[in-house]
Amino acid sequence: MSQEPHKEGLLAEFPPHTYDQWHEAAEKLLKGAPFEKLLVSKTYEDITIQPIYRQEDIENLEHRKHLPGSGSLVRGSQSGGFLKAGWEISQEISPCMPPKWNEVAHQGLNGGQSELNVVLNNVTCNGYDMDQSEKTTCGLALENMEDMEVALDGVALDSISTFWRSGAGSVPVAALFFAAAKKQGIDLKNLRGCFEIDPLAECALQSHMTQSLQTRLMHMAALTKFAIKNAPQVQTICVQGNVYHNSGASATQELAYIIGTAVYYIEKMKKRGIEPADTLKHMRVQLSVGSDYFMEIAKIRATRWLWSKMAEAYGVENATVYIHASTSKWNKTRYDAHSNMLRVTSEAFAAVVAGVDALHVGPYDEIAGKSDEFSRRIARNIHIILREECGLDQVIDPAGGSNYIEWLTDQVAGKAWEIFQQIEKDGGMLRTLESGSVQKDIEAVYQKKRTNIRRRKDRIVGANMYPDLGNGPLTKQGCGKQNDHACALKAGSAAKRKDVAAIADITPSIEAEMIEQAIAAAEQGATVGQIGDATDLHAGRTFNIKQVPQRRAAEEFEALRDASAEFESKTGAAPVILQLNMGPSRRYRLRADWTAAFFEAAGFNIEGSTDFDTIDDAVAALQSTNTKVAVITSDDANYAECVVPLAKAIKQSQPETTLIVAGAAGYQEEAWREAGVDDFVNVRVNNYEMNLKLLKGAGVIA
Repeated sequence: MSQEPHKEGLLAEFPPHTYDQWHEAAEKLLKGAPFEKLLVSKTYEDITIQPIYRQEDIENLEHRKHLPGSGSLVRGSQSGGFLKAGWEISQEISPCMPPKWNEVAHQGLNGGQSELNVVLNNVTCNGYDMDQSEKTTCGLALENMEDMEVALDGVALDSISTFWRSGAGSVPVAALFFAAAKKQGIDLKNLRGCFEIDPLAECALQSHMTQSLQTRLMHMAALTKFAIKNAPQVQTICVQGNVYHNSGASATQELAYIIGTAVYYIEKMKKRGIEPADTLKHMRVQLSVGSDYFMEIAKIRATRWLWSKMAEAYGVENATVYIHASTSKWNKTRYDAHSNMLRVTSEAFAAVVAGVDALHVGPYDEIAGKSDEFSRRIARNIHIILREECGLDQVIDPAGGSNYIEWLTDQVAGKAWEIFQQIEKDGGMLRTLESGSVQKDIEAVYQKKRTNIRRRKDRIVGANMYPDLGNGPLTKQGCGKQNDHACALKAGSAAKRKDVAAIADITPSIEAEMIEQAIAAAEQGATVGQIGDATDLHAGRTFNIKQVPQRRAAEEFEALRDASAEFESKTGAAPVILQLNMGPSRRYRLRADWTAAFFEAAGFNIEGSTDFDTIDDAVAALQSTNTKVAVITSDDANYAECVVPLAKAIKQSQPETTLIVAGAAGYQEEAWREAGVDDFVNVRVNNYEMNLKLLKGAGVIA
């Protein structure tokens, strides 16, 4: 057996090189192409990305001086990372009826779920009983303690975490939950979880709030004081950055809005008698993780840094932040939906590497409105693979030491802090939402993304790139049978309301006593609506702001596909483009395939299986079809000979035909257009605009 090579001798064979030497070698490989244009890029966060990062780039970064669990907290909120406790598997659960919700919850718990992520319907979220609202969205409907007990039957509440997506209804829902826990004999100090109270995000999401902001802040203060006194492991404020992410915001914008919102709540709680140190302990951050892998890792690490910086400004040292991450909805697709599995896997990997505390991995069919048991199980298994097979719960700060990630973390933190400072200069998060400046800034980034998506600079597999015409879209399911269940709940809702003596004892206030009184009423059978009324939830002035719309990157292309599918259902055939392959297509196969995929992104059926030897054959083929669009495809050498005579022949035979040439015309454009060519398709063309124009011309879209 040969001995291991001597280390010094081995290294001597590979002498170090300078950056200048590498740069010179790279330029030689580019053969005159501009280095800055091809290898340097700029992100939506206005960060310039270089092709290589070295030790010199990160030597003086502030956060690298700190260990996990200390200082900036970039390397993790806990010194041991996931070694002491892994991240919570927090899959959203949204069936309407408590028995069905309980069934799905147990499926999740048996499959490894460690936090019950309770999606409530809009009626419960607004603190009403089911018969007090006309419209009902998907989500669990709770009216009284009996419903709560049915939903949580068989669940050891002191062994898992619960995340209540309860919004304005948090006080009534918390009263039912705490009452149910007490009935089980559970000490509230052993409960873990969060009630999702973030009125600013709710207003941004819906463009309005049906309650008074002062009432919402009163409820926030009362529930926080109760948690400080009785349930120290329960968070009562959830700062949501995902609302802005799913509108198209950049990573730095999402982070800045998180910090701005947190500061707003800290200040409001101070005025209501809660110290910043206590408020921070009862806060949770909810953010989205998108497809830019390294950017998302940097964003999450920077979140901890800016959180610690904010806390220090309030005199709080080593303030940890609980980060709940959700895979993005922005980049998910209805067509070729199984590719969503790949997207969430990458996003989940980034979230875990960055050190989140809890993670919801969206099922691949999540955007359809309702997931099934299979898709939920596949999503949960991603957690299991990352933990059991990748061993990511055995590593402290796996991203630490990466030159690029460390540098990018510093850049994201700096850019986000600048945005946050501007928010504070303009009057704070509420004022900037009311003025519309937040919405305007998000819209500016969204429009940049929209342009790049339309031009396919930003690629979405299954939408603007590599469309799969063999499979249809996810079917929008909505609540399905849940609407019938909602009607049944409404019918029995009035019967659940009864005279409860303890309701009269509830005194609306910012004190913990209001929550104690609400729990007593819940124990006697009070409903969500009754507790909401008694705590003044439905009293006071509402207010409106400009909405932060929830969008997806693929929506415009999906609309084109939908229009083509509807056209096919009406006429029996999808809109057709005839691809006129002039000469043997093996000589230009890449161009032919690229051109076909360009138009398939809009749902066109590309007839391109035939190669034509003569112009007469091509014209005859066009005459035999019903299409109004033809694209000439060949190699550049053949174009010089065939485009002009073919274009003239087609326009003479069928003048209404829209004639396109695949490729760039260069100096020949004027002559080709004079011969009858209407347009050109190449990488510089706006895919969406051209396809939209062609669909309108074909009568697919009015």
